Amino acid sequence: MVKIYCTTTAGRKSDLFDEGTTIREVFEAFDVDYSTATNTIDGTKIDPAGMNKSLREWGVTKEARLSSIVKIDNAAHVDISGASAVLVSEVALADWQRVEKFNPEELVILNEEKEPIFKVVTACEGPGSVNEYGVCFGAYTNEGGKATVTVLLDEEIDDKREAVREIMGTALLTLNEIEQKIPELLEKIALKEAKIDELIMAK
Repeated sequence: MVKIYCTTTAGRKSDLFDEGTTIREVFEAFDVDYSTATNTIDGTKIDPAGMNKSLREWGVTKEARLSSIVKIDNAAHVDISGASAVLVSEVALADWQRVEKFNPEELVILNEEKEPIFKVVTACEGPGSVNEYGVCFGAYTNEGGKATVTVLLDEEIDDKREAVREIMGTALLTLNEIEQKIPELLEKIALKEAKIDELIMAK
């Protein structure tokens, strides 16, 4: 039997498997939807044919680390409804909080003088806030758990799209640059946690 650590954007799991188990069967045992993700074993990308190879065929004899990370293909966007403009991230609030806890420096953009010019945080209560200098996600999420910021617009404004562009247009573009890094950061965090777990002996 070999120990397999499986990392996804949702977290990490581990279990023992027979060496004859295929990678596909391991993912299915962990209830991982690998079909739309980038899958790796010990850092090596797994192609479709590799999914049907056994752990033995992959050279696994003691332990291995699998990962299945879904790339963010969509981008943060803004939904306008009446006098409300809701910025909706493609990343769950819980994932933003996880990265903020372990790698807060990755949520900051610096200028050439190494001074912060944009920052993402999750400390805001209520609807959150957004401007050209950063995003502070609020306590509210959408139905899928995605982080959001709600901004109230002047009801008398006719062109609400233009109002949104003025309020958060620049921030939206910068936020999406940071969002693209989140899946990889979550994978690294989960792998680090798995290594720490290996060193903790419970008796």
